[in-house]
Amino acid sequence: MRKTTETTGAQSAGKVLALLRLVGVHNAQGLRLTDLITLSGYDRSTTHRLLGCLADEGFVERIPDTKRYRLGLESTQLGLMAADTSSVAEMFQPVMRRLARRSGDTVFLMVRSGDHALCLKREEGSFPVKIFLVEPGMRRLLGLSTVGVSMLAALPDAEIDAIHKRNSAEYSRQKLTRDSLDLLIQSCRDAGFAEQSFFMKEVYGVGGSVQISPTVHAGVSVAGINSRMTTSRRLEIGEMLKGELVQMAWRPRDSRS
Repeated sequence: MRKTTETTGAQSAGKVLALLRLVGVHNAQGLRLTDLITLSGYDRSTTHRLLGCLADEGFVERIPDTKRYRLGLESTQLGLMAADTSSVAEMFQPVMRRLARRSGDTVFLMVRSGDHALCLKREEGSFPVKIFLVEPGMRRLLGLSTVGVSMLAALPDAEIDAIHKRNSAEYSRQKLTRDSLDLLIQSCRDAGFAEQSFFMKEVYGVGGSVQISPTVHAGVSVAGINSRMTTSRRLEIGEMLKGELVQMAWRPRDSRS
């Protein structure tokens, strides 16, 4: 009986992974339940049940206003955690080292993943007090970090509205009102970088972001204890970030000629 149970469990796991793989292969356009039934060869009830499990755990998500499914945040996060030495991290490593050396503070690299920003890497500066706002692999809702604010600032207002609507409960839990978020976004648009305090103003961060490919929006932030982050120093770090990030920006081939 135990062997039969183990075999059944392994078969179910295999089917779940097969469905996840199919969604990943067709992630750009998404797949409907009927598509998954056809492609997998599983019956409707099995496909519906396994797809529901993947959705409940965040490994797939339904594309808004459609019946199609794509990879969810958990799948993206696992992929990014596994790819800590990916091209994005490698691309930004020299930038992070320069910023950590020049500022002395902690530097974070994040990429956009849906409505969140995922931390890829952290580079520590020489200042003895280290800042650990996020760990590599952790995610933050856009707007709850300086990089996240910068990413929102780059979006059309209609898309910001949609993101806020989908995540209004989480923003409320974090005590970030829509008016406060709008002020942060407008300040970022005006200055070219975002500023934000954390943990009862004991830590202050300065961050910016840039589109590095047609599909990847990445950002870097510098965080330090509030006593170090004077107005003039925040401006200095902000200008440093802008100077570094502009060099990383993606440009269509025809615009470089």
